[in-house]
Amino acid sequence: MEEQAKARLHPLLAGAAVAVIVAAGVAVAAITGYLPGSNAEMAPSDKASAPQASQRQHVAAAKPAEQRQHVAAVCHDCGTIMEVKEVDVLGKGTGMGAVAGGVGGAVLGHEIGDGSRAGTAVGAVVGAVAGHQIERKAREHKKYEITVRMNDGSTKAITDESSDQVSWKSGDKVRVGTDGVIRPI
Repeated sequence: MEEQAKARLHPLLAGAAVAVIVAAGVAVAAITGYLPGSNAEMAPSDKASAPQASQRQHVAAAKPAEQRQHVAAVCHDCGTIMEVKEVDVLGKGTGMGAVAGGVGGAVLGHEIGDGSRAGTAVGAVVGAVAGHQIERKAREHKKYEITVRMNDGSTKAITDESSDQVSWKSGDKVRVGTDGVIRPI
């Protein structure tokens, strides 16, 4: 029997190849904007809220209590915020994550499976699924579901997907426009 010398890839070379593939994938994701940004919260600005509070106090001091109640009863698009709920929404995949994950998984599956087609196929499938999920997580954003109890007793549910943190809180008096925009009273 002849022994055939099977050419195998040295483990250090295989590790270096995997590191280059991962680094290239991260670089592509960073350049194209698929890596998630910072989730740091900004401190609330006191300058923006101070004039509104002083205007409300000035208006409240100028009108007697019975006139304010009368105006509130006439206002059909006015109400009070009952609840502000923050919801995480997974992003939509463009396919780039699945393609990149599939290629990377196929290369790793080929190396781990000693060059077998089954190892390559399994690696490609697992890599594509993982790449798709990573891309969706990277494109995740927040939306805010705001519930307003109107002065007539009905409730309105408003969704804000602008990804800007809303400054509304429960108990705020607001006016809801026909376009769904909430403004302070």
